[in-house]
Amino acid sequence: MAYEIDYLPVGDGEKSGDAIVLRYGNLNGPRDQQVIIVIDGGFKDSGEHLVNHIAKYYGTDQVNLVISSHPDADHALGLSAILEKLKVGALLMHKPWDHAEDIKKFFNSKTLTVSGSVTV
Repeated sequence: MAYEIDYLPVGDGEKSGDAIVLRYGNLNGPRDQQVIIVIDGGFKDSGEHLVNHIAKYYGTDQVNLVISSHPDADHALGLSAILEKLKVGALLMHKPWDHAEDIKKFFNSKTLTVSGSVTV
């Protein structure tokens, strides 16, 4: 089984990162013998670049799985282009609102702050 991983740049300077596309399977075979996974989408323009990259280099408008590692703008905004312009089999994402009751006590006790810092 072959695989390829493409890292597409997101942002500039200190705040730069990656949007990742992973493809594995029979890369020279038909599309149904391949799996394509998108991990994070960068900003809105990065998502457009991802859509174009998948069409140009993978020759498809289908993605098996999209993963949003966390809801920061530089990771999640670009995924809207993927979800709107490509056929997506599944989406995995962090949904902090599902955990609000569980983590509220940490904010109330000042163990966790809005900025994310943990106090000891």
